[in-house]
Amino acid sequence: MRICIVSPEFVPNWGGIGTYVLQLAKNLDDEFDVHVITMKRAGSSAKSLEEIPERVKVHYVGESKDYFAYNSQFQVDLLRKFGTIQKANHFDLIHANHAQMPDLLLRTLKPGLPIITTVHTTIDSQRTGTKFSKLPIGDLERSEKMTLVMLPLLHMIEKEYLRRGMSVIFVSKFIRQLYLESYAEPKLSQVIHNGVDHLKFQPRSRDECLEHFSGFAGKENLILFSGRMIALKGLNVVIEAFHQIRKEVKAHLVFAGVGKTDAWKRMLEERDVPQDEYTFLGTVPYQEMPWLYPLASVFVLPSYSESFPMTILEAMACGVPIVASKVGGIPEMIRDGLDGKLVPPGDPKALADGLVEVLTGQSGANKLASNARDRVVQTLNSKTMTVRTEEMYHRTLEIAR
Repeated sequence: MRICIVSPEFVPNWGGIGTYVLQLAKNLDDEFDVHVITMKRAGSSAKSLEEIPERVKVHYVGESKDYFAYNSQFQVDLLRKFGTIQKANHFDLIHANHAQMPDLLLRTLKPGLPIITTVHTTIDSQRTGTKFSKLPIGDLERSEKMTLVMLPLLHMIEKEYLRRGMSVIFVSKFIRQLYLESYAEPKLSQVIHNGVDHLKFQPRSRDECLEHFSGFAGKENLILFSGRMIALKGLNVVIEAFHQIRKEVKAHLVFAGVGKTDAWKRMLEERDVPQDEYTFLGTVPYQEMPWLYPLASVFVLPSYSESFPMTILEAMACGVPIVASKVGGIPEMIRDGLDGKLVPPGDPKALADGLVEVLTGQSGANKLASNARDRVVQTLNSKTMTVRTEEMYHRTLEIAR
């Protein structure tokens, strides 16, 4: 079976969808001839491209330099070049990833192939998270601003886009319920949780990790956030929580991810947090992340909305205790008090209390981390995700005949 995965995000991956596509492409069985249509990312290194297995055929249809504009750019480039690529490869099925709507224009013109869509999030989910952050619009990242401004139009486009698909994979029960509140039941659908490579992401010694991140030598109690630097992720909450715990616990706050940092640095300065108590790493290459997570004493994700975040799975696989918001699909990943700690979104005091409990050992942090690792190894791994996705490929082709 010839599978065509379309996604503007791939390698180097800078977000959860890129990680998802990479894990899927790596693990699909040999019965599948795997092709990925994507964009080149400005500044891609040869080392990052080593992540792509030789059997996976990659077709580049453009180059991305801007995080917001690349979606529409990819939609146009895919429409222009898909016919030529399809003529040479004769795909049996298209696998698209939403909320990027990468094949929006192509789907409108009916490419003549069955389409399966993985719904990672929806426009409403993104809007809700941004809205609940209550940040001034000037502090929002460009994509968040444009989503709010264009909401009615984007909602209408999303509805039409999803209507034209045949099969849908939801990454969590939460996102499936959110989908069904606005749109009709798909002809074929299945909840398939995301998974990660638990051999790549695993517990490692501090000395080994410091060989990759020597700047953290001598720093204790690292509180790690990894993700896009946007309001939806609740960065204002973790900054306020860190401000509250500084006098109680000596710690160092670390941000790893793509996006502008000016607003977040300003918040830290306004709370008199010294620069030697926090670090903004910017984008960390995916192949280096397995050595960053184990350096952390706790991983934090205080988001206002999430579907089934890869970063939490990666931290779980690395045996790092987690404190996260009780929102979206996160409770499907973490059982509060068993695999990690869940706190109400937008509550700095609750987040601060959770962080202190983990950092001081009050919550049995080692047991939480061990349980979380076991959960990934047993059920939330990339192989399980891929096998279930393969089943959806076969079922989709069956109903398409």
